[in-house]
Amino acid sequence: MPDEGQLEIQEAREKILATATDLFAKQGYDSTSLSQVAREAKVSKALIFWHFDSKDELYRSALRRTLEPYFINVNELTGLGEREQVERLIDQFYDFIHTNVYSVRFFLSLTLRVEQSPDEGLSRVLELYRSFRNSLADIIDSGRRRGVFCSDVDASREAGLIMAALGGILIQQFMSDPSSNEPAALIEHLKQTLFQRLTANGAEGTHAGRPE
Repeated sequence: MPDEGQLEIQEAREKILATATDLFAKQGYDSTSLSQVAREAKVSKALIFWHFDSKDELYRSALRRTLEPYFINVNELTGLGEREQVERLIDQFYDFIHTNVYSVRFFLSLTLRVEQSPDEGLSRVLELYRSFRNSLADIIDSGRRRGVFCSDVDASREAGLIMAALGGILIQQFMSDPSSNEPAALIEHLKQTLFQRLTANGAEGTHAGRPE
């Protein structure tokens, strides 16, 4: 069991990391100084360097912290039909963005930086993106084979289009007023138009909207 001194060290590191994650997400890498992190976390700059060798190491540690809640909960798909599975995946994406808007903005700021080679954090995000897209493609293809969706549906292309649309809605989330319901409305519109295109007659009823 860690002693009191070890707990204090652990708590200080977590406080620095949480503060840095929030500041990097809101302001970006270049606009966030270690002096500001120290001031906001109410610690000395020397203590930051005791835990992290450099600003870049702090930044990447904050990224790994950001990625911890980012996963696809496949257990939520058990027993659902293809349409409901696609809707659930889209909702999972939206819920994660809505809950972690600053953290996701932080990740995007990293991907826009010039990277010579992907590190562990960025590689993990790319893996999750591919997993999300592949899951959508597999579900759509299953629906195509079972006659739930049109027989000529290109599952891979549809999955890519969904991801592109979700990316656009993500940007809309960042640009909208925090109290705006527009991103949620766009998610519902995405699902409605998606299933009009995927279903054979284009007239299958849509599900009720998400609760606000």
